Amino acid sequence: MEVRKTVPIPANLTEAKQQVKTEAVEAQENPVKEESKTTTDQGPAKNNPFDKGKLGAILENAIAGFKQQKRHIEGTLLKQPFEVEENKVKFFLNGELQEHRFAQFKPELIGMLRKKLENYFVEIDFEVKEDAVSEEEKLYTSTDKLAYLSKKSPALKELQKRFGLETDF
Repeated sequence: MEVRKTVPIPANLTEAKQQVKTEAVEAQENPVKEESKTTTDQGPAKNNPFDKGKLGAILENAIAGFKQQKRHIEGTLLKQPFEVEENKVKFFLNGELQEHRFAQFKPELIGMLRKKLENYFVEIDFEVKEDAVSEEEKLYTSTDKLAYLSKKSPALKELQKRFGLETDF
């Protein structure tokens, strides 16, 4: 392990500027030291590739663990659909509540995934998508509901005729 030398405290502004210049020159002369900062204490930083299947298996194990710990909200967040693109994972959330909780949970999730995937370059992002129900499918009035149900089950139309049922009253 390398021991860093201490930096003397400058007495005035001129000495401070001079220290900054010497540190900049040393940094240019020794670029190897900058690269070593990206490694961990165990060795070089790991960047094992992963795919959606491998990540899905890890998330299933994590969901089971959260279920045992009675952390159901985190388990629900991990059940959301996601996509993988190189080292980036994007979760698709349903609403503002999930967005808020996911933002709180994100650091823990990143740490867990980096460790399990053995990839220290994993990034997690999320996107809030509203429900995929179109405006046409939202049923507000009784007439709309009856028409929708009649399409699904033609027997309802027969019952309506036989008993003289009406939606408007």
